[in-house]
Amino acid sequence: MLTKKNHNLLGWALSLPGIIFLGTFFVFPMAYAILISFFNWNLLGDKTFVGFDNYSFLITEDSVFKTTLWNTLYFSFFYLFGSLALALGTALIVQKPLRGVRVIRTMILTPLVIPMAITGIIWTLLYSPHGFINALLDTFGIQSQQWLYDSSLAMPAIILVSIWQSFGLYAIIYVTGLQQIPKELYEGMEIDGANTWQKFIHLTLPLLRPTTFFVVVLLIINSFKAFDQIWVMTKGGPGNATMTLVVYMYQKIFTSYGLATAASGILFIIVIILVFVQYYVMGREEK
Repeated sequence: MLTKKNHNLLGWALSLPGIIFLGTFFVFPMAYAILISFFNWNLLGDKTFVGFDNYSFLITEDSVFKTTLWNTLYFSFFYLFGSLALALGTALIVQKPLRGVRVIRTMILTPLVIPMAITGIIWTLLYSPHGFINALLDTFGIQSQQWLYDSSLAMPAIILVSIWQSFGLYAIIYVTGLQQIPKELYEGMEIDGANTWQKFIHLTLPLLRPTTFFVVVLLIINSFKAFDQIWVMTKGGPGNATMTLVVYMYQKIFTSYGLATAASGILFIIVIILVFVQYYVMGREEK
């Protein structure tokens, strides 16, 4: 029979492969990137220690970075709430035993299996001046738009594509959460005379808070690391209208590795703050 000490050693031994993997491919690169952010380096010459100069330059002097930061927040806000609303609405529909619900489930999951780069190419063709979307608008007498070439339309167009591609994942998570709610609670509210809206507001939403917290955390992380669709469709243009932090880092990495890693450090701090704020708010609501 294993003693407590041997049991702990066995646990560490079984966890060691995972710890090594995470340390090698996640923790070490992250720590190294933070270290490099304090240097001036272009990947070829010698590193020059500059302290917080890279961070200071990004925050106070680089106008492109400020635009990039705003674009990232703009993308994240509408992507988050758009995906959240669509995923929850879809989950409420597909979890019911309706005719054809299996077809609907297949349709919402299909975009998930398409690589984002391929999705970007497909939607670039759809958004082109002579593409399907403009042809459809012409059919209804609506003026065609330069979707990816107009600075006021490019970001909303990319947000729409991003929501379409990924909301099915969050919908399935919500379906799982909805299935955990006992049906007896709904029956009790019906006996008390509650209508569909009252059941949704006073029962479904409160009991979905843990699921919503998990979905929001995923959405925050995924929104701030969006890259493939933006790079394929606009490469951050027109101008800098769709330049996000990850696209900015990708472009900077070839000229100033220090600035690129400093931008990644700022991105990491923003995501951590948002996640902890969400955790704090959800915790207060639970209490």
